[in-house]
Order: sequence, then C-alpha cells, then structure tokens
Amino acid sequence: MEETVQQAEGQLALKVASPDQSRQAFGLAIGQIESVIPDNTILVEYVRYGYYLGKGRSEPRYAASVLLSGGSPLWIPLGKAADIEALARRYQLLVRHGSDDNELTANLQSLCLTLWSPIEKVLPNAIERVIISPDSQLNFLSFATLLDQQKHFLAEKYSIQYAASGRDLVRDLPPQKNHRVVLVANPEFDKQLAETAQVAKDDLPTESSGVLRGVQEREIANLSFVDLPGTEKESNNLQCEFEKWAWSTETLTGLNATKRALRQLHGPYILHLATHGFFESADSSSDIAPNSSQRAELKVDFDLSRFFENPMRGSGLALAGANSTIKAWKRGDAPSTEDDGILTAEDVSTLDLKGTWLVTLSACDTGSGETRSGEGVMGLRRGFVEAGAQNLLMTLWSISDEVTVGIMSDFYEAAHDTGNAPQALAEVQRKWLVKLRTEKGLAQAVNLAGPFIMS
Repeated sequence: MEETVQQAEGQLALKVASPDQSRQAFGLAIGQIESVIPDNTILVEYVRYGYYLGKGRSEPRYAASVLLSGGSPLWIPLGKAADIEALARRYQLLVRHGSDDNELTANLQSLCLTLWSPIEKVLPNAIERVIISPDSQLNFLSFATLLDQQKHFLAEKYSIQYAASGRDLVRDLPPQKNHRVVLVANPEFDKQLAETAQVAKDDLPTESSGVLRGVQEREIANLSFVDLPGTEKESNNLQCEFEKWAWSTETLTGLNATKRALRQLHGPYILHLATHGFFESADSSSDIAPNSSQRAELKVDFDLSRFFENPMRGSGLALAGANSTIKAWKRGDAPSTEDDGILTAEDVSTLDLKGTWLVTLSACDTGSGETRSGEGVMGLRRGFVEAGAQNLLMTLWSISDEVTVGIMSDFYEAAHDTGNAPQALAEVQRKWLVKLRTEKGLAQAVNLAGPFIMS
C-alpha cells in the first residue's frame, strides 16, 4: 500500500507542476541570492557534512557558507559534529530546566566561540544584521542568546534573524492588502466532542479511521492540557492594540478555538495562536514506548507501522477538545479528525495561509521537530511554510505564560511601526534579554526571552 501511495504521489506531482516550474528553487544562482542581501547584512548557512579522512573513511563535521552583498562566498570550517552537537544538547538541557549562571555562561561562550567567532573574524565592520540558516541540531539553538568573551549577548551586537534556506530570501510572497487579524487563545481543551466511533478489537488501522491520530502520539496519550488564562489576557491586550490601528480582528477563544475554525480561514494578514504545543521525536531511541496495558486500551498494536515514522504527525498544537480526544483514545474510541482538537503539522500544511504576512505560535516547543540534514525541521515549521505563511514566529522551548504577554505586546508594536517582523523581533528580544538579565540573572533571561525565533 505504501508503494502504491508513493506512485500516486509521483504521478500527481507531474500533473500539478510543469517541467519548467518543477524544482525552480533549486535553479537559483548564488548571484540571485546575493542581490537581495542588503549591504549591512550577511547570510550564514550552517552545513553538516561528511569530511573525507582518506581510505574510504569520513566523519561528520560542521561548516558555514557565508554570503555578503557584492562579495565572494566564504566557506568556513567549524569542527567535528560530535563536539558541536554535545554542546548543543547541553544547551537545550540548561535553558529548559534551569541552571547555574556560571555553567550556562560557559556553555553559551563555548558555542559562540565555536559557531560564531570563526565567522566574525572575516566580516566587514559594517555588518549589523545576520540571517542564519541552521542545519541539523543547530536548528534548536537561539543564536541571539550566545555570549562572546566579554559576556555580551550576540543579540546586543547584531540583529539576529533566520531563514530555512538562503533560497527563501528571493521568494515572492506578497501579503494580503487587508489587515485582518485572527487571534486564537485559551481553547476549551475539555470541550465535548460531537462524534466518536468505537474501534473493534480486530480492526486494522486506516488513515481515515481517526484512531491513528491518537495512537501515533504515544507521549501525547499521557498528557492533559491545562487551561491557559494568560493567553486570553495576551489576546485581549493584542486585540486592543490592533483595534487602535483600525485592523479588523477576530478572536477565537474557549469553545470557539477549534480545528474546524482554522480550516475555514483564507489568508488572514496575521494569525496569532496562543495555546499548548506538543512534540514527540520520531527517533526510536528517544521514544517512550507504550506499555502493554496502554496497547490493550487502544485495542490494536501499531508499533510496527511505518505510518508513525512521519515527523509531520508528531508535532502540533492543542485546540478545543484536545483533552476529550485523548480520553476517547484511551477508551478505544475514535473522534472525528475533522475537529478533534489535535492540529498536527501535517494538518497545518493543508491550511490556506497564502498571503499571510505573519503567523505567531505563542506556545511551547513550536519550533521543535525532527531534523534532517539539508532539509530543515520536519514539524510545525515545515507545515506553516507549505501553508503559505511569509514569516513564522516560533519557540524553541517552554515559555512563561506571564512574561510572554509583555514580549508579544512589544513585538507587535514594533512590527507595526517598522513593517518588518523579523527586525521587530530581533530588537524586542535584545531589549528583554538585557532587561531580564539585570533583574533576574542570566539563566532566567535566557529561559524567558531566549526561545523566540522567526523564520
């Protein structure tokens, strides 16, 4: 069946894209990308590659490809992947779970020394903005938080921005002319679902059965999403701001913050989603396998199905009815996937966001996903790109319900004033990192203001 699906997808791809349009993005020349890089900006594309050691041996390493406007491309070796990824994994632990300021300082300085100092040595003095395209595990670093040897944040010296690829800089994505904003906040996770279907013990799973959605999320099946009153406060504050600017605003909260409502949207200027995010790694080494009692509750053993290897089904957002869906899965019921409250990255890719200038994911871990070298992050990031969004604001770890209200308010005000969302986030993040370090210390500053990135 999987072979049949692959053949059908291949035939469909040929029908929907003419030969001169197919893979057009890969036909770009370096000069075309350089032409859209401003004079005070560089593009840094990190690359994880196999370094040849001779006699048929190689080892993974990292390097940086650097493009400047009007200059020759630079290739800068950075070191062994094992050493760099060990630092990156330690970074994730330290910023997520709290840490001693001294230990975090050492980690941030080591990462800066390894990933940035070799690049900075060859840069012109006029560089003010850095556009970063990370690869592999570097996708989960907030480069703005790195510290130089004088213990200054990288964000204090440069405006740090992101792109999935340098090719994205030449994409022509004109935003909607109308300033219509949709705010989604504080969903009613225990909303009663209208439809459920009992799953027979001997039934085999199908994509349309609905039960697959729940079984694939083995960790999600043990979650219970709590209310987020702070997100509704955030939404109310933003609504007041948008109305001051005479921007049309629609707010979806509580029972109205549904998956069905998002499916019915057609290219709002801004889509702001303030809710819980979730991510389950597709890496079997890090998965928490269901125990026998969990499998019995779900009636069917799905462990051998390759269906669940798709990382686009392992991350997403919780909407109205999410808790009710999880309870139904545990009973062996299958709520309708049309409005089950679980919006996976795969679901996101089918939304109509063409002309959407900005999507803000004001939730935890929305920038997570499975990394594949050279392909970016397979998760919500990829889903919103495929849906047509121009700019995507994400988080790399859990965020504070209270502090985020202030950061979001400042960000939108700056975005409105400048018309440049990536620049607005860079400026606001710089301000909050410095402010919180003074008030609460380094670890708190990085944890609270560091997770926000914009692609």
